[in-house]
Amino acid sequence: MPFPAQTPSAQIMAEIRRYIAEHLRDAAESIENVPRRAHSPFEKVRERYGAVRKRGVRAESPIRGAGIVCPHFGTHLDGILSRLRSRLDKADETFSERLLRLIGERGMTDVEVYKRAGIDRKHFSKMRSDKNYQPKIKVVYALIFALGLNLDEAKDLLVSAGYGISPAREYDLVMEFCIMEGYDIDTVNGILYEMGMDVLM
Repeated sequence: MPFPAQTPSAQIMAEIRRYIAEHLRDAAESIENVPRRAHSPFEKVRERYGAVRKRGVRAESPIRGAGIVCPHFGTHLDGILSRLRSRLDKADETFSERLLRLIGERGMTDVEVYKRAGIDRKHFSKMRSDKNYQPKIKVVYALIFALGLNLDEAKDLLVSAGYGISPAREYDLVMEFCIMEGYDIDTVNGILYEMGMDVLM
């Protein structure tokens, strides 16, 4: 493991260890604490008007019908369902598409980003040209810090690459803390080194 260019202060390391101690959960507890899906406010209304297919009963979707009114929302239920279906039909951004959008939104160049992230030009070019490219998690985190993403943006980018931040993994909690604090990649690598974890790039 290469020695990082920047060594974090004792105060930073103490804050990170305290954050991990407060937020680390075992895997079983993490699963139990996942909120259950709440019932949709439309479910009872849709069932009342026959929009929900009963088990063993074949029924036409009311979206093909006309003038179904949702009494609670004062609008046509079929119109709501139509707009919802339209949104669901649109594919989510891939990792590559989301990355390029974030770069553009920040007014940065590709060169700025891949140099800050410690990624070589050939590797970055592959990410840009292949919209279905699946990066390693360390690459995603390196890009998160290179772009200076906030926590919500970072989570979205991770999800687009098939990853997530888990309270059951110390590494993820270190990354979460560093993202919230807005640390640059050199500081992050210094923290990882001091924690005995693999540096990003």
